Amino acid sequence: MTVTTPGLGTLARRARPWLVLAGIAVVGAVGSLVVVGSGATSGRPLDPTDPRTAGTAALVEVLRGSGVDVQVSDSLDRTLELAAVAPRDTTIVAHDALGLLDADAWSRVGTASGTTVLLQPDDVALGALAPGVTTGPAASDGTTTPSCALPALDRVGEVTATGTAYAVDDDADGAVACLPLTDGHGLVELDDGDHVTTVLGLTDALTNGTITEHDDAAMALTLLGRTDRVVWYQPGADDLPVGGTGSLASLTPRWVTPVLVLAAVTALTAGLWRGRRLGPLVVERLPVVVAADETREGRARLYERAGARGHALDQLRLGALGRLGRALGLSSTAGVDDVVGRTAELLGADPRGVRHVLVDALPQDDAELVRLGDSLRDLEAAVAEAVRPR
Repeated sequence: MTVTTPGLGTLARRARPWLVLAGIAVVGAVGSLVVVGSGATSGRPLDPTDPRTAGTAALVEVLRGSGVDVQVSDSLDRTLELAAVAPRDTTIVAHDALGLLDADAWSRVGTASGTTVLLQPDDVALGALAPGVTTGPAASDGTTTPSCALPALDRVGEVTATGTAYAVDDDADGAVACLPLTDGHGLVELDDGDHVTTVLGLTDALTNGTITEHDDAAMALTLLGRTDRVVWYQPGADDLPVGGTGSLASLTPRWVTPVLVLAAVTALTAGLWRGRRLGPLVVERLPVVVAADETREGRARLYERAGARGHALDQLRLGALGRLGRALGLSSTAGVDDVVGRTAELLGADPRGVRHVLVDALPQDDAELVRLGDSLRDLEAAVAEAVRPR
């Protein structure tokens, strides 16, 4: 028999469909990354350690250069610990982009220092620290100017008006709304005499990409530099709620879901395509005919090499039970107990002894395996002699 090794060209032709599918998957994954991530250069917006466009590392460095001690924290306990050093002289800057904190956690943040700056807070944070202030629509008005008499904005002219608008109810005690937008205000400050809470929706003014435009830097430094210490808090893994209603999707980057969907569609398409190529089953002529004796001898050698004496004896017993059942005139559905009972009755032997040979005995070595094999042969011979016509 001649065996031909496929050449490089043959292998390339066979692999071509899979290479095409792999290329489609790679292109689709890259496209998903571009489409989903085209609006951001950082997976965590307003990150104080991120020097890229969406981060705020430049603002943090300028604050430190101005003599402000800026500490970065990603857990509530660490934030409270840092603020406890000098609560009245500390500003907590909090940005919960993933919505991990509940109302109780926000209340603890609000009472940990004398000043709290909330960056694009959600309704949970507003309800706990800024009652009467509600979230409005997204804002993209170009620029805006202060419309209030807050001392923190005395030196501020135009500010980048991109972010989130907030509305102020009539019952919001001590609330001052600034930076007017089409549908609300970009900044709201509440001062009850003991604590100052600032809600800042125009957070693009703080980022590395736009802080040098207009008077964004002046506003950022004035709002965040009112105290000698700043604790910049972004909730992390330690603040995940126990038994909450969050999902894995809320904690993974936005590009993960489309890439997984694309991979699943690609796999399904490949499966259907290859399944159609298989076609109907056909009978193939074997190139070599192996004699039954060779097959039996080969299997016996495998059993011997593996030490599978019990398995080898079971094969002999299966053959013996089939032949005994036919010799005794039993149906093909007869069980082992039927064969054992009929054999013992025909030979006048103890059923327990017959069952021991046909079912129960376990060979401990090769010699015992041979003895049990001889017992099976003798049992078949005795049955054949008993049923032979006289």
